[in-house]
Amino acid sequence: MRPLHPSDPASIAGHRLLGRLGAGGMGVVHLARSAGGALVALKVVHAEFAQDGGFRERFRREVDTLRRVRSPWVVPFVAADPDAPAPWLATAFVAGPSLEEAVAAHGPLPPASVRALGRRLAEALRDVHAAGLVHRDVKPANVLLALDGPRLIDFGIARAPEDTALTATGLVVGTPGFLAPEQVHGGGPDAIGPPSDVFALGCVLAYALTGRPPFGTGPVDALLFRAVHESPDLDGVPEEPAELLRRCLEKDPALRPSAAEVARALAAPQDGAADDPHWLPEAVTRLVADRAAAGAALPDIEPTAVDAGAAGRDEGGATDADGTGTDGTGTDGAAGRPAEGGAADGDEEAEREGAAGPGRRRFLLLTGGGALAAGGGALALWRWRDGDGEASAARPAHTIALQADLSGDARRTGTAQLRGVRLAVQEFNARQDAPFTLSLLVRDDGGDPQRAAATAGELTADSSVLAVIGPTTEAAAEAVLPVYDRALLPLVSVTAGAVKLLVLGARSFVQARPHNSLLPFFLSAHLRGTAGSRTIGIVNDRAAGDHGWEIAGTLSKLLNQGGHPYVPKVVSGRYGDFGPAIDALLSGGADSVVFAGLHERGARFARALHERGFTGPRAAAHGLLDPRFVEAAGEAAEGWVIAAPALDPAEHPGAERFTAAHRARFDAPPAPFAAEAYDATGLVAHALRGLAARRRTRGNLTAAIRGTSYRGITQTLSFSEKNGARTIDGTGVHLWRVTGGRLRYTGPGTPVIPG
Repeated sequence: MRPLHPSDPASIAGHRLLGRLGAGGMGVVHLARSAGGALVALKVVHAEFAQDGGFRERFRREVDTLRRVRSPWVVPFVAADPDAPAPWLATAFVAGPSLEEAVAAHGPLPPASVRALGRRLAEALRDVHAAGLVHRDVKPANVLLALDGPRLIDFGIARAPEDTALTATGLVVGTPGFLAPEQVHGGGPDAIGPPSDVFALGCVLAYALTGRPPFGTGPVDALLFRAVHESPDLDGVPEEPAELLRRCLEKDPALRPSAAEVARALAAPQDGAADDPHWLPEAVTRLVADRAAAGAALPDIEPTAVDAGAAGRDEGGATDADGTGTDGTGTDGAAGRPAEGGAADGDEEAEREGAAGPGRRRFLLLTGGGALAAGGGALALWRWRDGDGEASAARPAHTIALQADLSGDARRTGTAQLRGVRLAVQEFNARQDAPFTLSLLVRDDGGDPQRAAATAGELTADSSVLAVIGPTTEAAAEAVLPVYDRALLPLVSVTAGAVKLLVLGARSFVQARPHNSLLPFFLSAHLRGTAGSRTIGIVNDRAAGDHGWEIAGTLSKLLNQGGHPYVPKVVSGRYGDFGPAIDALLSGGADSVVFAGLHERGARFARALHERGFTGPRAAAHGLLDPRFVEAAGEAAEGWVIAAPALDPAEHPGAERFTAAHRARFDAPPAPFAAEAYDATGLVAHALRGLAARRRTRGNLTAAIRGTSYRGITQTLSFSEKNGARTIDGTGVHLWRVTGGRLRYTGPGTPVIPG
């Protein structure tokens, strides 16, 4: 839960406001206590929309809709006043996560839980349809999970089938990925009806069983095309529910069962009811119980005035005077324990950053663990500290976030990113001419895709977050991009470089580095130019996934188009013996070798190559830019050249001030990707500063980032209008060589630009 904004009233129509659950383009949702003592989710319309007669009428219809629906599985209507100067609507507060959040955090639900979930949601839709309404936006984010069963929420676009207020031919209303074909076509009132909700219910249940939407993820037009023309992906769904889901997902609305029929089909006598407190798996039950406990503790909290702009904010860590705060690797200031989800034990930086200095008192205002969800909002732990931030009190604060791997396999890179971002925020906030203060929110996803998706959900739900730097790994990036893209929250990456990410995050993703398919141009230039190689051997290690085939495939294509000899070889990720592949390369006449893979298996390959006495040029992309490659390969690593989208600031002209500041703050030289993260943060601040205060929104910031050219210490960042990819301007790729048992920076690479 966010503290109340200074402009927020203390109460509305007798409801005492406790804090903000969330905010969107149309209004704010507060957690409030009614005059009778009940907790409610109170939606208040923004003043500018309250003056719009058409919008007020649509809001009135939402209120009327909730009044008409009577179902134990629909969030209950409490009170409303659509005619008030600031129209408001109160519904019962449900202390539980959304289905989307639960699946992202803990994976798919077991079949018994999904049967109970489906039965109750079908009953909710049966009651909605009996009231003469169509919900039109049934999706995982609009399903809350409580101990006694699910609740269907958000009736903002629910309508009677004959109501044309939001229905016009060619207009698509709802959420892509959960839309029926007739909704995709933008059909009129005769086309969209109760079967449309049944189709969406089938999508939701498939998502709950598999953890993925049945029509995939990606660009909106691709989702809409699949819904109309392709069969749903039900791989992994047990046979019995799969047959029911296929009927729900029929393209022809007339062939789908009614909601009542779905409820009866799922009402198997041997299964427990959804109101059984054990209907959810243990991990999700604990999440729901923790949030209910936190809600129960609210009456004991004394009202506290908090100046939101005084020092910035860092959920999950306190905020320093420079606005950067402690980070996700820090310690819990209240008890000195490692913060949940933070770095592994023994992280020296975490110990240093977690210590509170004199006059920096931290207060934990809300305990109970986790977050309380209602109507798509979130009630989270938040902290503040007095005694700091006087210099920024006169300026508004804007939040950017870093999502990084701070505790997993890529934690070295993640920590480098964290340090670069923190220095950039500190430097920006120290500027006397800065029109606002930057507040930094740090989240550790451990490089795990499921955890990364849950983290992205948390950050998108926090309306104060205007941009995100990260994540560290490409697997995490692939998991989070659909989440950020739906929220149009700009995500700026300096390490994830797969080309397909530009498609998954088509609207909001910005690759502030050359993508992987550009690196082979630099490898080719080095091997065929500097090293004088005539025939290049290319090893595609399938264990490296997309990284391997992007490097190997592009290099093979580049050499083939130029008529240059090469010897390609693909190695299965299941085997660790590289001997046969090396023998094939050498017998094919290769006098140089490119390994398209990652550090662990790269070290094995280097040793096997060394054992055969190969002394020709050896090269790789940034998958080998890791001290662990050098350590594991030993003397076999000597002479390897690595092309990477990262430089060494200590050896780069123009980065002297950054290097000195990094050494002063962290007592260490900057690692690869620290300076790149510093520049990415500067890019965001530069674009944000170019926007008028009233236009500093996520969508406007995305456009501003893509439309600007920013000169950082590592490179000039500029982007194409089409998708936010880096332009091929000959910068951003650098060469490293293993010399004397360590990685040494040799300077910028020179690309071979296709003519």
